[in-house]
Amino acid sequence: MFNRKREDGLRMLPTDNFSIILDRRQPKSRDHEGVFADGPVTGEIYDSDIPELPEGTLLSGYLWTRGEVFIGRYTEVHLPDGRTLPVCIELGDANTQGYYPPFPGSKPGAVIMNRIVPAIPVQRWH
Repeated sequence: MFNRKREDGLRMLPTDNFSIILDRRQPKSRDHEGVFADGPVTGEIYDSDIPELPEGTLLSGYLWTRGEVFIGRYTEVHLPDGRTLPVCIELGDANTQGYYPPFPGSKPGAVIMNRIVPAIPVQRWH
């Protein structure tokens, strides 16, 4: 994922960031919240400056909603050219690495959160 020398890889840097749609089954709007449950999820790249990770690229991952924080991790990227590659992408930015606090009104198993959030590539999970 971070190997800049391989032309067939993603060539990302640990400092790269982008926005993702947490769950592509929910409407795509930055201004709206969604309700999310534990389990597998398919996300989508919403806003990216990384040429190898264009907008619309799909991500396979998992959401955890039963603790004190909302955690999302994506382990595969499905590129527009048909390739599927392993990744370590988690929700957050430099301040909230790997998690977000749930919005007010959230319950275990039903977390209220923005539908589009920042995400970062990591070498290992936080």
